[in-house]
Amino acid sequence: MNTSGWLLKGGEAKTSVFHLGRYCSEWKASTYSYGEPSFHIVLSGECWLDLLNQQPRIKLEKGDILFFFNNFPFFLASSPDTSLDDLPRKQMSKIEESSSESTDLLCGFIQPRSIASQLLFALLPDIFVIKQKDDVSNKIHTLFELLLTEVNASADENNCIIAHLTDAILHYVISESSSLYDIDVNLLNAANDEALAKLIIAIIDNPQYSWSLDDMARFTYMSRSTFIRRILKATSYTPNQVLSKLRIYVSLNLLRRGIKNEVIYSRVGYESLSGFYQAFKRVMGTAPGDYLSSGK
Repeated sequence: MNTSGWLLKGGEAKTSVFHLGRYCSEWKASTYSYGEPSFHIVLSGECWLDLLNQQPRIKLEKGDILFFFNNFPFFLASSPDTSLDDLPRKQMSKIEESSSESTDLLCGFIQPRSIASQLLFALLPDIFVIKQKDDVSNKIHTLFELLLTEVNASADENNCIIAHLTDAILHYVISESSSLYDIDVNLLNAANDEALAKLIIAIIDNPQYSWSLDDMARFTYMSRSTFIRRILKATSYTPNQVLSKLRIYVSLNLLRRGIKNEVIYSRVGYESLSGFYQAFKRVMGTAPGDYLSSGK
């Protein structure tokens, strides 16, 4: 069963619509302060994703879909280059008729409802953007058109349909992202052991920590021997292999956001840049720059 089917089977992840409306003129907006994974769908117009100066802003247009599987600072902005300090926060206005001078957005949150879905979200890329022009599942583009139809309808009962459509988009996006980014199924198998799943999530959240064998065993409330046996059984990896893979997964998210290797290595627990390069090549089979240039 693929990851999308896994979530659908247990209803383990749901979306909830936070706001639906229109921004005009100059503006900026973010759901970061709410501390939850989120999604943002551009219904019309355009805006720019700002990852707090980590790389040039990313243009988003009608039909583009943005998912944050892990919460971190960002803004959507009305300009590709105006300083965020100079852009005001505004309340959304109601979408009443088409306008070429505005940006219409549907934004909401993603709720992982089990330790298994929390583990999957931790292993997925922080950010996943599907552009309207991208060659991805036709089902996602079809769902967007259905969503746009329901948003343009005036009946309040359409809110329920909108929620179901965003749920469906979530599952197809997860399926698309997990196939593109080589999610390690062996690590996902740890979802069957709650203590190990919580450990993996904790390492992803704090990769800079030393995480000795004793630390990991203590976190799971197991003896060293029991911990080694359980993690081998669940993932087929030794504790050190799991630790290396998770640190490199975190580094990939940082690399995709434009952060330099010279900054990354200490943030993911390595004492030197050369040590980071060696670990990256051991896990991914290539150097960081070559991996990114491959389109991953």
